[in-house]
Amino acid sequence: MREPSLLPVFGKLGVKARVAVLAAPVASAGIVPRLRELLAAHGGMALKLSVIAWTMLVLGAVFFMMQG
Repeated sequence: MREPSLLPVFGKLGVKARVAVLAAPVASAGIVPRLRELLAAHGGMALKLSVIAWTMLVLGAVFFMMQG
């Protein structure tokens, strides 16, 4: 089996591309990280519940508008 060449092949004419260094965001203390973890774990259920709540809110508003 043929070994791959060890020459850099990234970028134009064998010049390696620069690697962008991104600073990690500072973790904020409080409820936001916990909400993110909760949403990541139960995102589908949260979406379904929010759609149900929004639908009930709209239907309730229509009902009360028809009454008055």
